[in-house]
Parts: sequence; structure tokens; C-alpha cells
Amino acid sequence: MYDDESAREIFLEAKREYKDRGMMKWIGFYLSDHTALLAKDNQERYKHNPQKEQQDLETISDYLSQSYLNDLRVAIQLEVLDSEHRYLDDLIGKVIGQKETRIYLQTEDAEILHIELDQIRNVTFLAANKLWPKDVQRDA
Repeated sequence: MYDDESAREIFLEAKREYKDRGMMKWIGFYLSDHTALLAKDNQERYKHNPQKEQQDLETISDYLSQSYLNDLRVAIQLEVLDSEHRYLDDLIGKVIGQKETRIYLQTEDAEILHIELDQIRNVTFLAANKLWPKDVQRDA
């Protein structure tokens, strides 16, 4: 039976002695995958969403109403910052309902978001998306 120290010594000795040239070909795959992952991570980490103009509640309500009535896609920037004081990505979708001070936004992947009006900083219209699901359901 080996204790931890003797097992560690045997492992290190085997590692020094063993030479597997067949593994060299895999290092290139590892490096390319690793660098691609690092590049993606850096892109996310240093992504900057610019601060959009603060719209008044009347303008926001008008845009949201037009989105609902005309089945238009909108991009909504919330007045929410991440831990590094950057604005989050815009919420993109169609307004499918409103109740008091809350709207319901259906995203392109069919997720329903509940958003308080006082959290919204800016609303802009987006071009129609041909891939939008046909079965958008609306609240009454």
C-alpha cells in the first residue's frame, strides 16, 4: 500500500521517464480550442454596451404601445448595470401584453420576460426578423 508521498514520487518518476510522441499531435488541437475560448471570453469580458438616451415615460409607453399594436420588434435597454458598471445587453422581442406598470416581452427564443416600466431606459424599433416564431401569443 502506498501513502500519498510515495504515490506522488512514483507518478513524477513515471512522468519524467515516459515519452509519448503520439500525444504531440493533440497539443495543436488543444491550443486552437483554448485560444478560441480565451478570445470568446475576452470578447464577452470587454464588450461595451453604450449608454442610450434616457427617454421619458411617455415616449417609452408610446414605443411599447406601437410595438404591441403593430407587432413590431423592439430593443429595450434597462436602467440596470452589471458588477463592472456596464449596461446589460438590450432585451429584444415583441411586446405581447401590459398590466399596470409591467410589460410582457416575448424574446426570439419564445421566453416571456416581465419588465417594470420604471426599469426601462430606452426603447427602439428593430427591423422585422423573418425567423420570428409565427405563434406569438398576446395577453388580453
